[in-house]
Amino acid sequence: MSDLKTNALKELVSTPKDLNKLILYEANLKKAYLLLLFDCRTSLLNSLQGGGLSPRIDRLLRQLKTRLDSLIDRARYDELRFRPGTAASVRKTTANNCLLYNFIIFSRAWDLKDYLKEFDSLLLFSEEAQTLDKAKSILRIITDIDDLLSNKENVKTNIQSTEEVTNSLYERFNRELELAETAGALKGIIKLEKPKLLGKSKYFKQLGSLILKVAFSFGIEHAEEPISLIALTTRLNDTYPRVRAEPKDIFKAVESLAENGFLYLTKDEHDVYWISLKPSESEANVILSLAEKKGSLTLEEVVRETNWSLKKAKSELDKFVTAGCAIKDDNYSSGLIYYFPALQNEE
Repeated sequence: MSDLKTNALKELVSTPKDLNKLILYEANLKKAYLLLLFDCRTSLLNSLQGGGLSPRIDRLLRQLKTRLDSLIDRARYDELRFRPGTAASVRKTTANNCLLYNFIIFSRAWDLKDYLKEFDSLLLFSEEAQTLDKAKSILRIITDIDDLLSNKENVKTNIQSTEEVTNSLYERFNRELELAETAGALKGIIKLEKPKLLGKSKYFKQLGSLILKVAFSFGIEHAEEPISLIALTTRLNDTYPRVRAEPKDIFKAVESLAENGFLYLTKDEHDVYWISLKPSESEANVILSLAEKKGSLTLEEVVRETNWSLKKAKSELDKFVTAGCAIKDDNYSSGLIYYFPALQNEE
C-alpha cells in the first residue's frame, strides 16, 4: 500500500516558481486529502447501510461517522490566507510549513481509507473483538488528523522556520515525512537529516530500536557466541539503507542500549567490540515484533497478544521509553499508547 500512496503523492507533486503558484499548490494538496476524507465517509456510510450489525458495532460506526464528519468540516474551512502587507518571505515560509502538514495529512487520510476497507471486511467475517480493535486504530488516525489540522492553524499565525516545524513533526510523523521525501515532495522545502532533525541524543536512542531488531534477527539471544559489532553494522545498513547509519553512530546507540540493560557490550584483546543480548530480554523481542506492524502499541494490545499482566506489559514497554526507543503518550483518547518512531516503515 505504501507504494500506491507514494505514487499517488508523486502525481500531486509540483515545483511552483512563484509565491502565487506555491499557495495554489498548497490548496490543491488540501483538496486531495479532503477527497480522501470524503471517500472515507462514503465507506463508513456503506458499512452502516449494510445491515446485520450488532447494537454495539452500529453505535460505534455512528460515533466514528460523527467524528469523521466533524473532521471533514474542519478540513473544508482550512484555508491559507495572509494579511495585507505580509512580507513575501513570511508568506513563502508559511506556505512551505503548511505543505509539510498537508503531506502528512494526505498520508494519514490514505491510511484511514485503507483501514476502513479492512474494517468493512471485518464486519462480515471477523469476531467483534477484532472489529473493535480496528475501530480503535481508525479513531487514532482521525485523532491524528484532527491534531494536525489544529497545529497547522498554529503555524499560520505563529511564524516558525521550516526547520523548526520539521523538527517538531519528525519525531511523531517521521514515516509520513520520509514517504513525502521519497515521492519528491520535499524538494525545495527541506532536506531530512536525521541527526539534525532529532537531535543527536534522540537519534542515537531511536537507532537503538533498529539495532535491537537486527540483533534479534541473528538469533543471538540463544547463541553460544556473541556477534561482532562490525557484522551488526553491516546487516543494519544492508537491511535499512535509508538509515545511512555511520559506524560511530551505531556504536553510540549500542552504548545507550547497554547502559539501559538491553544487551552486553564487550571488547576483546584485539579491540573488536562484541554484543550479546541478555537472556531475560526475550520480552524485548516480543515487544519489537508487535511494534513493527504499525510503529505503535497500546497496553491493551500487548496484554491481549502476550497474556502478560497489565503490570508486566507496562514495565516492558517502559523499558523502551527509558532507553529512548519509544515515546509514551498518555493523552491518547482511548488510553496509553507507545510510539516506536524508528520502526515506522523504515524499510
